[in-house]
Amino acid sequence: MQNNAKERARQFISININQSASKVHTEVKKRSVALFEPRPELNHSNNCLCIVGNRNLTKKIFLDQRAFLNSYDWKIDPKGESLLAILNAATPVCGGINLEYYFSRVDNENFGAGSKLPHNVVGLFGVANGIEGDLRTGLPIQMVEVHDPLRLMMIVEQKASIVLDVIQQNSGTLQWYKNEWVKLAVIDPETKEVSIYRKGRFEPYEPLKKELDKVENLVPLFESSSSNLPVLNLN
Repeated sequence: MQNNAKERARQFISININQSASKVHTEVKKRSVALFEPRPELNHSNNCLCIVGNRNLTKKIFLDQRAFLNSYDWKIDPKGESLLAILNAATPVCGGINLEYYFSRVDNENFGAGSKLPHNVVGLFGVANGIEGDLRTGLPIQMVEVHDPLRLMMIVEQKASIVLDVIQQNSGTLQWYKNEWVKLAVIDPETKEVSIYRKGRFEPYEPLKKELDKVENLVPLFESSSSNLPVLNLN
């Protein structure tokens, strides 16, 4: 918990991230119940990935808390029946969370909720600015001001032909990918080749880098940068 707090707290400017992990953890706990704190946490801020596959796929890979991780074993699902259930649920849920942050960050006044400071709770189902303001439809600026507005990338460890068949079985799920509200990539579990879904089919993708940069200790990175960090190999 202490190391987790130190990793997350680097985006909280009111906390000295160069302190020990135990002290940072203590300050994070105090912050979470401070009535005067408009930014107690950032929830799913900076989410940009959903990885559906065996957890060995992401073992010792640093993703900077930007990925939803859904365990899935392609070996016991040769027809994609389990994958169908996973994508039917994960696509609208993770995609919806991503778009909520995306639009609230792109145009906070129209698609978000503005500043939470003047918010009034209305009927326990929404908030409004002041006593006569309209209901706000998105997230307040305090939750999205550090968010990079990227469309979610769904990455699935399975044969491309099976994934294509799976997403075509549910028109609702297919629309998310067809309209590119969520991007879709497939990692072949045997060859490790990557394919990208474009215009109704999967096309081969050539990574920009063959290997990830390696890092021994993440703490100096947390203490030196409050912005998003690249994907790294934890050596």
